[in-house]
Formats: sequence, C-alpha cells, structure tokens
Amino acid sequence: MKITSIALGAAVGTVLCTTTPVFAQTAEPPADDSPQGTLNDIIVTAQRREQSLQDVPVAVSAFTAADLTAKQIDTTLDLARLVPNMVGTSNVGIGSANTYFIRGLGNTESIATFDPPVGTYVDDIYISRQNANNFSFFDVERIEVLRGPQGTLFGRNTTGGAINVILKKPSSELGGYAEASYGRFDSWRGRASVDLPLSDKVLTKFSGFALRSDGYVKNLTTGERNNGEKSYGARAALRLLPSETITWDVAADYIRGNQVNLPSVLVGDDLVSRTGLNRNTAALAGLVIGRKAGFKLQNITKNASVTSNLQIDTGGPTINIITGYRNLKQDYLSDLFDGPLTTGGFAIVNAGRFEQFTQEVKLTGKAGTIDYVAGAFYIHEKNRTDFADVFTINLGGGVGIPLVLSDRVLGNTTSAPAVYAQIDWHATDELTLTAGGRYTHEDKHVRVIPNPNPLLFGVPYGTADIRAAGIPLKQSISLFTPRVAVEYRTSSEFMMFASATRGFRSGGWNARALSAENFLVFGPEKVWSYETGLRSELLDRTLRFNLTGFYTDVNGFQVPLGFVDSTGAINFVTQNGSDFRDYGVEAEAQFVPTAGLSLFANVGLQRAKYRNPDSTIVAQQASCRAGNAASCGQGIVAPDGSLAIPERTPKFTTSFGGSYDIRLGGVRLTPAANASYTSRQTVGTAGVPGDFVGGEWLVGASLTLRPDEGPWRIGVDCSNCFDNHFVGSNFPPGFKFYNEPMMWRITAGLEF
Repeated sequence: MKITSIALGAAVGTVLCTTTPVFAQTAEPPADDSPQGTLNDIIVTAQRREQSLQDVPVAVSAFTAADLTAKQIDTTLDLARLVPNMVGTSNVGIGSANTYFIRGLGNTESIATFDPPVGTYVDDIYISRQNANNFSFFDVERIEVLRGPQGTLFGRNTTGGAINVILKKPSSELGGYAEASYGRFDSWRGRASVDLPLSDKVLTKFSGFALRSDGYVKNLTTGERNNGEKSYGARAALRLLPSETITWDVAADYIRGNQVNLPSVLVGDDLVSRTGLNRNTAALAGLVIGRKAGFKLQNITKNASVTSNLQIDTGGPTINIITGYRNLKQDYLSDLFDGPLTTGGFAIVNAGRFEQFTQEVKLTGKAGTIDYVAGAFYIHEKNRTDFADVFTINLGGGVGIPLVLSDRVLGNTTSAPAVYAQIDWHATDELTLTAGGRYTHEDKHVRVIPNPNPLLFGVPYGTADIRAAGIPLKQSISLFTPRVAVEYRTSSEFMMFASATRGFRSGGWNARALSAENFLVFGPEKVWSYETGLRSELLDRTLRFNLTGFYTDVNGFQVPLGFVDSTGAINFVTQNGSDFRDYGVEAEAQFVPTAGLSLFANVGLQRAKYRNPDSTIVAQQASCRAGNAASCGQGIVAPDGSLAIPERTPKFTTSFGGSYDIRLGGVRLTPAANASYTSRQTVGTAGVPGDFVGGEWLVGASLTLRPDEGPWRIGVDCSNCFDNHFVGSNFPPGFKFYNEPMMWRITAGLEF
C-alpha cells in the first residue's frame, strides 16, 4: 500500500532503525495507597477527550495499570471475565483470534469479508481484522471497554462495543522494569521496558517480551502437546516536545506469534486431542496449491505497525493528526475435526496478507458553555487470503481418503471516509445536553481466483461465476449515525443520564462458500441503543457505584449459520435473517474502606431474543414442526422448531474480588483474588442440547511480596485455580474447544 501521509512518513523515518514491543505492564501497587483510603480518579477517553470516568454518560469499564496486575489481566481475552454482559473465547482453529460478545452482539467468523461488531483500538488506531486481535499487554496506562454501539466518535462503526487500549508514553525520567516468570506446562515469560530520555524535548521508550508454553492438550496420535504458544515482540516509542504547544508521539512495533487452538476431549482431568497434523510434517503437500502446501501444524502471525499522533494546541481547538499503518501476515494449518490420520479430519490451511491504513484529524476544545469534538476519518484495507479446505474420510485401519473441498484466493478491499462531531452544552451547572453524529460512506469490493488444483473435489469458481450467479461484487453504504444524551448532576458525587445512539456493522460476503451460488452477500447490521443510568461516589469517596440500564434494538441482524447437509458437508452461511433485541442492567462497584484494601463487584443481567425472522426461517420452522428433522436444530431454528436462544447471551454474569496490602516491617505482602461467574448459555446458534454450557465459575488468586522502599518484587499466582473445564466453542457437528485449565506462575521483577 502506498502511504501518502506526511505525518506517517516522518514517523517511519524517525523510528526506522528501531524495533518495538506491544505487551506488558509494570506491577504497580494494586490497592489505593492514600492514607484516607479514598478512590483514585480514573481518567478515560471514551468520548475522545480526557474526562473523569464519573463524568461520562457512556457504559464504560475502565482498568488502570494497577487493575491489570491485581485482576490478572494479561491478554485482551481476560477482560471478558470482568465486564458485565461480556463473553469472550478464543476462536476455533486459531488461538490468535478472540470472539467477543457484548450484550449479545459478536462474531465467530475471522475471515476478512466479515467485520467485528466489537472493535479493538490501540492508541486510537483501529485493528480491523479479528483473526489477530488476541494480544498480550505491556506498558499499558489503562484499558477502556465501551459497551453499546460506537457510531459517532470512534474510527469504525461497531454495534457491540469497543476495546480501547492506551499505552504508556515515554517518560521524562530514566527508568524501567524487567520481569521473568515460570509456570505450568513449562511456560516461560520475560518482558522488560526502559525509558531513555535523550533531552527534555526528546523522550524514548523501548519494550519487549517473549513467551513460550508447551500447551495444555495431550495429542494421543503424535505425542506432541497442543494449544501452546510461542511469541515475541518489541516496541519503540518516541515523544517529541519541540514547543509547549506541540507533542508528537510516534511508535512502531513488531510481534511474531504461533498459537493454534485445536478441539479436544476431556478424559479424567486431562484434555486430549487425536489430530494427525503435527509440527514437523507438511501434511497437505501435494494436495493444495501454492506456498501453503508446505505449512505444518501452526498459526504463525507476523504483525508490524507504525503509528503517529501529532498534537497541536492552537490556543483554541486542540488538533490531533493521527496516522496508523498495520501489516499482518498469517500462515496457518489447523484441524477442526480432530482426525487421527496424517491429513487430519477437516483441515483448513491459510496464507493471508492484510494491510490497513488509517488517517484521522480530530479537533477538541471548549467554546463558552460548549465542549466539542469533531473530525474526519479515513480507513483503507487491502486483504489477500489464499486458503483451502481438506476433508479426510476415515476408512479405518489408518487409511483415509483426503478430499480437497476448495482451493482459492480471496481478495477484498474496503475504503471508508467519515466525518463526525459531538457537542456537549452545559446548559446549567447541573444539566448537560449532548448531540452528535457521524456520516460514513463505505465501499467494499471482493474477487475470487480459483487455484489450478486438479484434485479439487468440488467445482472451482471465480469472480465471473459469482457475478453470473447474480451476486454483487461491490457493496456501498452511506449512513448517518446520531447520538443524543442528557445528563443531570445533583451534586459532585451523583450524576444521572439517558442517551440514544445509533450504529451499524458493515455487510460482507460468505467467502467460505464451496460454490458460487452460496457466495452470498449480507447487508449491514443496524442498531439503536437506549441507555439510562447513574454515576455515583459515596461515603466520602470510598465507594464508587455505577449503574446502567440498556435496551438494544437491531435490524438486519447478521445471523451466523452453520449447516451440516445430508452428505455431512458443512455449509457456512451468514444472512440478515432476523431482527434482534436485548435489554438488561449492568452494575459496577468499587469500595476502598481503608488504606490498602480495595474491593470490587460487577453484575450484568440481560434478556435477548430473535425477532421478525425472514420468510426462509419461517418456512424452516414450519418444516421442522411438520416432522422434517433435517430442518430442526439448524441455523437459528431450535430442535422443537422455535427460534433458538441467541448464542453467548447468558442471563447473568458477575465478577468480584479484591486486594489488600499487609505491611510487615519493611515489606508489603499483597494477597489478591477474583472470581467470575457466567450463567447457562449456548455457544452455538441453533440451541441444540450439546451447545449449552452450564453456569461456570473462574477463580484467580495471587500473592506478591515487595519492600516498602525498594526495586524488587516476587509473586505467585494462579488462574482458573480450581481447574474448571468447560466448552468455550463448539464446531458442528460437535467438536469442542475447551477453556484454558488451571495455570500457576511464579514471577520475579525488578524496577529501576
């Protein structure tokens, strides 16, 4: 991709000779250290400008660097344990992809023609591809999880919410930390960061990490351990302060990971797999075309990015010129059917290249009684995916017939400019009225080139065949997404609000189709979300209690459907098959009764259902009720012919825990614990009995020792301490992907 931005070009030139990291945070004291035991103020940018968390009329969960340590948040997936009405699991086949559902809105598909309903941002830069959104943290200042549609101020329209990661900027003082840990399944992790100010106007930061784990699944066929990880990365950040009115932050990073997520079976207390794929053999050599024929059991991702944020204080509005470029390469071979033969059961192989460029100009300021945010945003994506599916018929006795179901190259692009603005009018000292909106125009194009594979079991198809089937190769949409809100503050400790927000998720294509006729298009998913709630700080600022009620109304819900036909073949279809409604309540509380002790508790309640199914689903329901078993338990039609319970919408979620600093002479001992519970839910779309997961608990705990005045610390922790096994995802017709078992870890760190 040719990058024409002057800002980004200068940024690349500045950091060309450096590498950079992207994960890990220092272990700050987890509990409040003030003698009164009062709550610290949390600053968030949920409305794209700095505000106190308690002043924001948005449903947002905020985590400081100290929270990440105390609550054992190491990766983005860990956030789902602690956010009301949020569910998160690792995606099937590839451990680099996370599936997030917030208030019932999520997506389990990682192919590039699908856009996620929960967006991920790092330092205001949108990460467009869900196939590599699972990353560890380092040098994090805070993380904000916004619930509900983000249709006004954030870079891409999303219907479910956004995960906003803000990294620490280079410091004006020399310092840093180093940390090493060892844990279960022979897992090693090291990470470090150093701030090196070159002058009072040139500040730098360098960070890095590496981790390795053998894996928690025993492979009975190959003798290997599966579902482990080998990753490393580096990040360099530069802050230039040429004058009192200009701040220029530039960063670059590179991360290489290898993380496969295979199905397994629970045998006693062990998780076992039987796939014949292994890390030493190119199992599909001679079966598929191109470079991917040489892949072994792997999921290698190589992610490089460069970002620039030039901030100029004009004396009036503050101008931010925000530029980002991200290049992702992903090569994987995985097995979704856990087949014991050398070619696996249902093997998917993928060689992908994904580029994105974003440019934003944002203005923030104050004019009399009005605060405002306005700007323009542009994103361009260019993706190329060379992928194939191989299904092996097991004849027994170690003999099988591999069938190449597909072998093709998918190319797709997206261009989406947008303009946005929001004003907050402080009509009185108590009353604030908010109005804003975003206008987006989006163009998407797709093409398919069949690989010349003589072993192809099906019929090859390409762009011309899709066009001949009457399926458009281009989608365009222009849409205005407004937001209005009102907030009323009765005192400095108590604020009430109500809001209405519109958002949408882009349409796309069913690119996994095995024929041109099934390469079906689906349109955008549009949502209105209505919220009301309160923000409060009570008992002399020792108790923070926030409450939000919501009603989500989705039109054209993108229903993910997985059909197994009479031949046993899997057909993947997503369509705007129904509308969707979800409503509920979310409560978050933090209590600091005394210095050193910090407690928290969160609760989420929701009720979700499909509404207004289209004619094809109504006909399927009628067929099921008439006795046609093939129509039952498929798509979103339950085995009894009713509409199924929407997937990953537990009626009840909660998390709670705390930490306490115990001073023993000249040292500080800090025990911490947290627990989360998710009520019964289904991880499939059709509500079949095998897809339901009962109410499940996860418990974590840690113990840290550090001096009151000193650089070192040592600690031990466990996650899923009671080794609770449950299914995180199912793949039809019933292959299970379990959560990570109990993990323990010993850590030593040094700060300087």
